[in-house]
This record gives sequence, structure tokens and C-alpha cells, in this order.
Amino acid sequence: MSTGAQINGAKKRMYVARMKDVEEIELAHEGAKGVKVKYLLHKGIGAKHLELRLFTIEVGGYTPLERHEHEHEVFILHGKALVKGGEVEMVVNAGDAIFIPSNEEHQFRNIGEEKVEFLCTKQTLHL
Repeated sequence: MSTGAQINGAKKRMYVARMKDVEEIELAHEGAKGVKVKYLLHKGIGAKHLELRLFTIEVGGYTPLERHEHEHEVFILHGKALVKGGEVEMVVNAGDAIFIPSNEEHQFRNIGEEKVEFLCTKQTLHL
């Protein structure tokens, strides 16, 4: 799943992921609908601490309602979503940033008339 270009030869320094070259994967988790993800930066390219992913949620789609050890930092690039975090639900739009702490139940639901796109970080675990 490593795509992009390493700069400065074989030494792992800077890495550039070209969006058009990164494979988009349908999120096949139970409780998800119409969600795709691109793993832009991950362990496979040398990212030891954080993964950077691009999510796309189709109109009417949603991520699974889940909780886990790692936190998320999210930046909404496009669209309108309802975000559940614990007992709170908020509408978010392009330009909004969201922090989801460890073990907080959360979900993103597209409530707009166009796709939702967001960048999301998490602790590097695999790839």
C-alpha cells in the first residue's frame, strides 16, 4: 500500500503521497455504509507514531459507531456531517476540527447533499 515518492533516495526521510496514486478502500466494517478510506501516511512508509487517512462518506452514509484505545484528530475538508462523541452530537462542516479522546464512542454521519471528506489521524498500528 506504499505509494508516493521517497525524497533523498533509500534513506527514509520525507515521503510524499500523491492522492491520485493512493488506493481507495471500501470500509467493510459492520455498521458502516458508503465509507471509503485512503491511507495516506502509515507504518509501511515509516510513520512510527501517527497514520493520516482521508475518509469519504457518500450521501446518507456513516461510519460505524465504535470506541477504541486510540484518539482521533479530524479535519473536515468538504460537506456536512453529524458527529456523535459520547453523549454529544454536533453538526460539523468544512473547516471544522474535531478531537475524539481514547475510548469515547463516536460516529460520523453524512447529513448533507454531497459527499463528506475528512482527514483523520490515529496512532500507527498496522500497514
